[in-house]
Amino acid sequence: MNRWGMGTMLYRATICYGLLAIVYDAILIESFCDRLIPERLALAVGGVLLALGFVVYALGTFSVYKAIDAGQLATRGIFAVVRHPLYAAWIWCIVPGLALMQGTLLALLTPVVAGVFYWLCIPHEEVWLLSRFGEQYRQYCHCVGGIVPRLSRGRLPQAG
Repeated sequence: MNRWGMGTMLYRATICYGLLAIVYDAILIESFCDRLIPERLALAVGGVLLALGFVVYALGTFSVYKAIDAGQLATRGIFAVVRHPLYAAWIWCIVPGLALMQGTLLALLTPVVAGVFYWLCIPHEEVWLLSRFGEQYRQYCHCVGGIVPRLSRGRLPQAG
């Protein structure tokens, strides 16, 4: 597993589906071209989601680089809220924001497709993290949700 875990593969798969959806919407299937959400509302909500997603993604990227360089498990900052903030930003904010801006049926299904890809692939990354960090990662998993924050959490393990 590389520095980015499963991320590169997951981003590519989501982008491929999203581009196919746009091509189908715009060129091949005219009936799917109608906007399902009023354009101004879609652009406003999509813009807010994109901005939030980029902030979360940037915070996660900074934290994970810092932890990797120190040889530690990232558990502070945004990683104290979710174990996979880069994926969470992508699934909950960036992909839906872009889909809303496109506003067509197939584009609006992109977040669902992305969620399925992530649901299938994240466990592989977690196995690797468990083998790398052992009990510390197991405790971290018990306290912090994967891509959805937990309402009740235990005490976080001490680390980076």
